[in-house]
Parts: sequence; structure tokens; C-alpha cells
Amino acid sequence: MIFGAGIPVLFLIAIAAAPGIFLLRLIRKLDKVDKESPRLIISIILLEIPFLIAAIVVESLGSAILIGVLRLKESSLIYTVFYCFLVIGPTEEICKMLGALLPAWKSREFNCRYDGIVYCTASALSFGILENIMYVLFSPSHLSTALFRAFTSIPMHFMLGVCMGMFVGRAKVGAAYGDAGTRNKNMLIALIIPAVIHAFYDTICLSTVPLLDRANTAGDSEAIGLFLIMLLMIGIMIVFIIAVYIFLFVALRRESKNDFFFAEPMPGWVPKMFRNDRSNR
Repeated sequence: MIFGAGIPVLFLIAIAAAPGIFLLRLIRKLDKVDKESPRLIISIILLEIPFLIAAIVVESLGSAILIGVLRLKESSLIYTVFYCFLVIGPTEEICKMLGALLPAWKSREFNCRYDGIVYCTASALSFGILENIMYVLFSPSHLSTALFRAFTSIPMHFMLGVCMGMFVGRAKVGAAYGDAGTRNKNMLIALIIPAVIHAFYDTICLSTVPLLDRANTAGDSEAIGLFLIMLLMIGIMIVFIIAVYIFLFVALRRESKNDFFFAEPMPGWVPKMFRNDRSNR
């Protein structure tokens, strides 16, 4: 099967998936205390398939409610804000959190604080890769869409997974020590912060459509003003995203460096200092 100007489907899928696979390998490389088993990671990745379908259904229903019940125009800016903050952000982050925690929360392998980052980024990247493949295959400009999203949406899903995983790890530590307050507070933060960042990002991306539609029918002076507003919004988004990336990359390295066991290691665990010592194998 061929798409576009003779571009093979497998090539497009490879481009869509490659950034997510690279970032998942990075997360596993930084998991220095006790690496998670491939079995658990794969179960999280596969579980995200039905959750992606669920997200599509919920987002379609949310859009229908905004249009049919609240009588918002799909091309309006207020619709975009409501849709991103009330539907897309919460829905997709809940789906990613459930995809990570259903297989991992009660697993004996969840015994280090950094593990929360591994599970949540695996779920987030699986969601992002599957979403990316759909966009790439069904977009009129397959290759440009793949390249654009490789540097935007996939890294964003990754960073949201890092953010979620940091607090999920703390919630699990609180649960292991019997501190329900710490567990509940961090689980709530793990959902709210990624959902808000996600909604803000999507609002900026999607708001250009209603602004462009309005600019096409506006007079010269108003069109120039709308164009400047779009440039300002894009500039704010770029600064915001760069700031989020820098903060979370620093936090990721810190979390990796300060990882620790809060429960018993799995059978067969070998201390890091002996892992490359052939005499101890």
C-alpha cells in the first residue's frame, strides 16, 4: 500500500514511531537502580491501544456536547479553549495514567521512586506514537506531518509522561509507607499539571484555525492585528514549551540520580557496583 508521492506505509510508520522509541530507550537508560522488565513495559504499551480508542470516543462526545448543548461554534476561540481544557487535556492524561497504573501500581517491580517515570513515559509515548501514526497516515502531507510532529507532539507527550511519573513515584512511596495524604496529593498533582500543560499547548496550536478564519473575512487593519496576535501566541507557546522542557530534563536527571528502593528488590537483583564485574556473575 502506498501513500502520497510513492511513500511506503512502513516508512511513514517508522518515522512516526522513531522519536518515541528513542525517548523510551533514554528513559530506560536513566533507570540505573533497578531496570523494569520488558514484559511490564510491553503490557503498558499494548494497554494504551484501547485507551487511545476510548480517548477518541470521549473527545468526540465532548465536542458534540460543546456544539449541541452549549451551542458553541466549532470555529470559535471559546470552543477551542473549552475543548482543550475540559475535554482533550483531562481525557488524554487520564487515559495515559490508567494505562500506566493498571499494570504497574500493584506490581512488585514498582519498588523504586523512578519507576513511576518509566511507567508513565511508556504509557505516554505509546499513546503519542499511536496518535502520531494515525495523523501521519491520514494527513494529506504525510512526510511533513511526520517530521513536524516528531519534534512537537512526541516530545510533548514524553515530557508530560515525565511530569506525571515524578508525582506517581512519590505517590507510590507514600502508599508504601502508609501515608494516604501524600499518596492522594501526589496522584492529584500527577493528573492536574500534565492536563493543564497539555490543554495550554493544544489551545495555542488549535486557536490559529479560528483566528485565520476570522482574518480571512476581516479588513486590512483587523487582519494585521489578528496576525500579530497569532505571532504573539506562537511566541508564548515556544517560550513556554522550552521552559517546560528545560525544567523537566533537569528534573529527570535529578530523579534518576536520586532514585532509591522503597520496597524489597526483586529476586535476582544485583547491586549496581557489581553489574559489570564478570567475577560476580
